[in-house]
Amino acid sequence: MGKKQIIATLVILILLVVLAGCYQQGGPVPEARQPTGAVRDYSQAEVDAAVVMEEEIIDSPLPPEWGAPAECDKIHFLRFRPADNSTLADDGGVNSDAADAMLVMLPGILEGANGFEYIARNLVYQAKVKDNKNIECWAVERRNNRIEDLSAANYLEDKVAAGMPLDEAAQAAVDYYYLGKEITPGGGTFDGFLTDKQVPYLSEFGLELDTEDVFTVMETMVPDRETRKKKVFVGGHSLGGIMTSMFAAWDKDGDPATLDDAGYNNCAGLFGLDTTVKAIPEIVDLYAGFLPKFIWDQASNMTDFVYSGLVAGMRKGVNPVILPIPMLTAEAMGLLEALSIAAYYYPDDECYLIKEIPYSYNLKTLLKFLHSVDLETFSAGRPEIRDFKYTNEAVLGVVFDDSFTPLSMIQTSMGFLQGGSVVKKSFPANDLLYAVPGLSQIVANILGKPPYFIANDAGPVTKLGTGPLYSWVDFDEVGTAVDPYFKDTKQATTYTTTTNEVSDIKDVARALHKGPLNLTEWYFSMRLIIDLIGGSMPFGPEYGLNVMHADKVAAMPQIEFVAEQGVLKDTIMGVLVPGTFEFIKGYNHLDVLMASANTSTRRPNEVIRPLIDFVKANATP
Repeated sequence: MGKKQIIATLVILILLVVLAGCYQQGGPVPEARQPTGAVRDYSQAEVDAAVVMEEEIIDSPLPPEWGAPAECDKIHFLRFRPADNSTLADDGGVNSDAADAMLVMLPGILEGANGFEYIARNLVYQAKVKDNKNIECWAVERRNNRIEDLSAANYLEDKVAAGMPLDEAAQAAVDYYYLGKEITPGGGTFDGFLTDKQVPYLSEFGLELDTEDVFTVMETMVPDRETRKKKVFVGGHSLGGIMTSMFAAWDKDGDPATLDDAGYNNCAGLFGLDTTVKAIPEIVDLYAGFLPKFIWDQASNMTDFVYSGLVAGMRKGVNPVILPIPMLTAEAMGLLEALSIAAYYYPDDECYLIKEIPYSYNLKTLLKFLHSVDLETFSAGRPEIRDFKYTNEAVLGVVFDDSFTPLSMIQTSMGFLQGGSVVKKSFPANDLLYAVPGLSQIVANILGKPPYFIANDAGPVTKLGTGPLYSWVDFDEVGTAVDPYFKDTKQATTYTTTTNEVSDIKDVARALHKGPLNLTEWYFSMRLIIDLIGGSMPFGPEYGLNVMHADKVAAMPQIEFVAEQGVLKDTIMGVLVPGTFEFIKGYNHLDVLMASANTSTRRPNEVIRPLIDFVKANATP
């Protein structure tokens, strides 16, 4: 950002402070939800009966000199397969003769294997029921996810699912994460949210490790390379798409003359979910934008000297090894999982969890950032999210839905609030910020695009916390084909439309927490970002970044899904990426993973069916 842009931004921020008003209760109130939602083609209970989701673990010790904990000596992935065991081999692996295709799925930035929990289950189900095809999906976790302490989160999930009252189970989890108590007798206590100094080994958790882990999963599950070449497809969401292209261009032994170990010779095709599966520098640069400025300045002009210096700085503890995205810390990731459990099991109960957690200053700042109507409210700190009365489902909505959260990478289109006044907010995304030349694209990539809304009745200013109870209108309750607009009761304000609401909040809540793994990634490795840039440079192989077959990637069968409101749309379309695109109107960044799969009378899912058709067209017996 140049000097003029910085000055312009400061002027705008000053104007926002001057123009901001004090909290004034009231405003337009959303109209009533539609009395009946969309008819379901099938239930998720039917999917659960027909599809098995299980955690698979492969022993793969790391070099002892790295100093990583034993938990990181194993590769974990979620395996989704038909429950009739048609693809299950006698040894527990894959019956490659019976399986028509296997899809390897790579998560995006700050994302774990559960990012694919919904789409993978429904993809396996639809392929089986509608196409009579036996497909498996394998969602691979990065090893840095093994250092997350999910013991209290999994305790909360298990106990609530078994019928323990939410407040009792939640209190035990809060006691563990914040008050130094054991979650179960003899189960140990929480060591705290980890810092750079506690995880120096993450300096080695880069592209080489993650890419070769994908090879290990594929070679373990399907030992025969010819079968992999015919039936295995590799793809990813967001950053996972770039990792997919790196895999396809990878040479495992570092000898470009031996091709059996090249990525493109070990799979039948590639797919991308709101991403590209081509190693294009402009796309990599977009992710570099999440780096601290002093590292971004170097990364954007990467040379051999710069790359080696950045890595050396990580190993010496000078440069961070955990990606330092402001406010999006491990603590925030853990809170999101807890909120999802409450929203899934007790959607209509008033949310007390968010009010009772003694969270840190950093997390308080994040919640203020997400839930302030203007800059003055953010600065003053009142009213804050805990001053409002929300159901558990509504809280998840206001921190995850695209109409409320100004963080494009987590936006999902799940519906809208009801129950009290809801107004347009001017913080942090504001029309003035988008008017600054050279700044608008950066702001859009991070904050998404307004308008954003916020509840505006916490009660009188002297009695905050006494306002109405806000609840959630699900995606299929905001309108109909005849009346697609969701407005206020006076029909003056349009909040959203049926085109822009595609994901069921119940499905999203489930994916955030279901099973032993989770959707969020607490500790994302900075080394991976640096390596993705270094791997696209000619000097990469000197450092074990064996991206040696980039020229072969474009010729591979591939399909890419681009969300109209996703984080990469402008970049992808701006550089005119060649290939087959499914450009999906109304989808946000996470909707490609979460859009309803079983409400075709309202709107068919625009990822699952095209992806199945792509696999059918390119897999061979």
